Amino acid sequence: MSEYLLSLPTVFIIGLVFGIGPCTITCLPYLGPVFLSKEGGIKDSWKIILPFSMGRMSSYSALGALSGYAGASIEKMIHTPLIAWLLGGATVSVGLLIFWRSYRNKSACGSHLNKHKLQDNPFLPSGLFFMGVGMAATPCAPLVTVMLTAAATASTFSGFMLGFCFGIGAVLVPALVFGIGMAYFGQRIRDIMQVWRSTLERASACLLIILGVGTITG
Repeated sequence: MSEYLLSLPTVFIIGLVFGIGPCTITCLPYLGPVFLSKEGGIKDSWKIILPFSMGRMSSYSALGALSGYAGASIEKMIHTPLIAWLLGGATVSVGLLIFWRSYRNKSACGSHLNKHKLQDNPFLPSGLFFMGVGMAATPCAPLVTVMLTAAATASTFSGFMLGFCFGIGAVLVPALVFGIGMAYFGQRIRDIMQVWRSTLERASACLLIILGVGTITG
């Protein structure tokens, strides 16, 4: 197996430092409205965090593996409109789903069973997963460093390991911040604004749709 120019623990630390600051801030506009619109608080926050983080991990690992296989030319591949369309399209889809669910919940005449089923809509995890994929594939200095290091190894497996270790570091802090902090405050806001719950959900959906369209159009 090829030697790493950067060790796996070093790549993990790079991802961790990136996740503490820029990554958490970047994720906030995308995940914040989702937490504001969904019931459950901290207990059910994993239903949002897990698919989103899995999407990011998959993207980082795949980019590392492709870099190891294809060499430095992979860096040019991520500077394409495809990534913006993927992230923007997934964000718009999640926004539309939340908007649709809000109206369905209202038409369900307060049925707890119907509401519970709609909140656990199977399409939401898929949308969050592809949001994570698009978010992770957006070019940034730490990711480019990992990709160039993976390219230098000329090994698909080495590149995969570099991307995977970077991904673990990058998703760890945002998962804790959003899974505990944002989930708690989001639920508190929903409790305080109980009367305007439907309005809050639709406002959150509109924010996601606007953000997704803005991502697509640059």
